[in-house]
Amino acid sequence: MQGLDPERLLHETWVERVSLNLLRSNGSQALLSFDELRERVSAVLADDGPARPDGDAIDYRQQRALAFHVQVTGLRGLTYPIRGLRRDAPITGATYADWGRFELEPGGGLEQILEPERRSALDFVLASAASPGGFAPELLDRRPDADAYRRRGIENFPESGWLWYTDGGLLGSQPLGRVIAAGRSLHGDGEDARGVHLLIDPRSEDASLDIWSDPEAEPSWQTGASRALAILSEQSLFDDLRRIEKDNSRIEWARRLADLVAAELGDDARSALREFIEQVESERQGMRADEPDRDRGPADSDDAEMAELLHRALCEIGGLVGKERVAIDVISPLLLADDGDGDVGTLLAGEFMGDFGGFLSRQLRASDFALGYESAVAWLGRGLRACELDDEVVDRTVSFVESRRRYDPDEIQSGEAELSDLSLADRLELVRLGAHIARVLGAGALDLRSRIPDPLGRALDRARRRLPGGGD
Repeated sequence: MQGLDPERLLHETWVERVSLNLLRSNGSQALLSFDELRERVSAVLADDGPARPDGDAIDYRQQRALAFHVQVTGLRGLTYPIRGLRRDAPITGATYADWGRFELEPGGGLEQILEPERRSALDFVLASAASPGGFAPELLDRRPDADAYRRRGIENFPESGWLWYTDGGLLGSQPLGRVIAAGRSLHGDGEDARGVHLLIDPRSEDASLDIWSDPEAEPSWQTGASRALAILSEQSLFDDLRRIEKDNSRIEWARRLADLVAAELGDDARSALREFIEQVESERQGMRADEPDRDRGPADSDDAEMAELLHRALCEIGGLVGKERVAIDVISPLLLADDGDGDVGTLLAGEFMGDFGGFLSRQLRASDFALGYESAVAWLGRGLRACELDDEVVDRTVSFVESRRRYDPDEIQSGEAELSDLSLADRLELVRLGAHIARVLGAGALDLRSRIPDPLGRALDRARRRLPGGGD
């Protein structure tokens, strides 16, 4: 939004300024904290900061507004009614998935990212990143959103208007449809433009690891747990992609059926279709709506054609209202693994220690930065051509990105790194982290013990009260 040099910004924030010291908490409430990171953000994102572009550089500034949605996991359930067998007594459902929604304007300054306090875009990002494995929950101010919650059918929005959140990825099962709808709502669908939705999947788990089909293998519980946790996000991600693929087919089928049947309907069917659509919309108002508002399309006009009305009715039934066919592609290290002899596991350097290995070593962070850069370059040459751009435009774009390459990937690649590959200084940092973990866990155990009633003391109190004179 501010026109900072994107390569410099990413390198500065992901390689140079990241460390365990940056994230280690000073108190005993959690192992890690975002307090120091929060204070540094404004300096890194400043126009005169480390990512300022060269004087003769191209203008990197985004030309259009950006719809920015952040998923968070709420620790207080929000309830809503679900129509069940007994219409007079609906089932009470609960959701813990929640979102922050922002529209960022070109040249809008840091204020649109950092303010207002406890409800800014940065606050939502940090809440979404607060992995329960190391971070305490983050508190966000949702008071201005109270009416929006109620419009979506939420029945128990708290009177305080404040909610605690944790890692958004825990429940990120179907984010793509929401993001696509948000972009369409913000920019519309220009007839002279095409859009592609790019998903960045940095881990890209290898589905075909032989160990999980080898009857002679004896995987440890740590290996099994690591694999199980890694595939959770992959499963939900590709379920979402498959759902969009199916929606693309259903959209085409609904349009073909509407065109086919409309020719056989008389004019009297027009009013019946319009009445049906209005009834469905009315009934929908009583259901929980957890997606962005969508443009309903040309069938809302009074002079809508029969085919448009019929298509709208079919889409209302199939949950396709406002949806259009979408093109999706993925940027991932699999693009490089498919071209070589290795797999993603041999390419990634910082995924050990619960994906926090990169925080221990700049060398590992630089290796994964280079891997991400090469993955993007690999996609550009193929993906842009699939968008039917001129070869000259594609070649010029790829050439420019390659000219900004910072590292030779063959020289810096540190895939499959382990703790034994760390320097002495990095290992000492890990020892300090271990001591901090012990202190935090010890404080937590004492706090838990103080909250548990003493059963022996309670029993003695009851016995004493039963004695003559009160037990004196």
